Amino acid sequence: MEMRRLDSSAGMIKEKEINVKEIAGIIMKRLWIVIVLTGLLTTLGYLYNAKPEPQYYSSSTRVIISASNDMMNTVRVMVREPIVLSQVVDMLDLNVSVSQLRSQIRVTNVDNSLVTVITATNTDPNRAADIANTTVEVFRKVAADTLGVSNIRLLTPAEPIPVSITVKTNTIVYVAFAAGLMLSLTLIFLLESLDDTIRSEREIERLLELNMLGHVSVIKRRVPSSTGSNQPKQALNRSETIGS
Repeated sequence: MEMRRLDSSAGMIKEKEINVKEIAGIIMKRLWIVIVLTGLLTTLGYLYNAKPEPQYYSSSTRVIISASNDMMNTVRVMVREPIVLSQVVDMLDLNVSVSQLRSQIRVTNVDNSLVTVITATNTDPNRAADIANTTVEVFRKVAADTLGVSNIRLLTPAEPIPVSITVKTNTIVYVAFAAGLMLSLTLIFLLESLDDTIRSEREIERLLELNMLGHVSVIKRRVPSSTGSNQPKQALNRSETIGS
């Protein structure tokens, strides 16, 4: 029993080694596909990541909202509602939609206090300050008309800050490299599965489930020399006899 277990385990190890060798051989046979496809996608990812992006600037204004705890969250949410932002777009004649403007505005609370910071982001620092100040102006009117909250006081108006907040990473390059590697390996094994050519004795043994006893080498056909027939016949000496 023990000998059978050893034989079976040895067979499994040998089969596993053969499979690994076959996989490595398949990859090495079409290694150029991996190099070309992975290199191409990585280069495209690098070029896309290296192209210049627009610089964004942020500007913030601070207000104090005097409202009950139940109304505080509702009042702050009102800042980014279409009823406010649509008026900001019209007043500043912005070439953006309400949803785009909403993505450029952020509302935060300072340490659970009554102070609220409204931050606007834009490619122009002056425009970012105008958006923040106009948003506060419209927000105060809408909050008073719809919610009855009129105790909103401006603490600090927004000012242009020429500081870029653009952050760039190499994530796209890494993703392009991984995608090229996986795509090229998938293509290699797909081409291998579609190829029915028999290239080695091992493949014949595997397909026929028979052991090969030997093989015949390729016999090269000899081409007769064209110069042999043109060679002059050697003259016989008189002293030599023919047929002896």
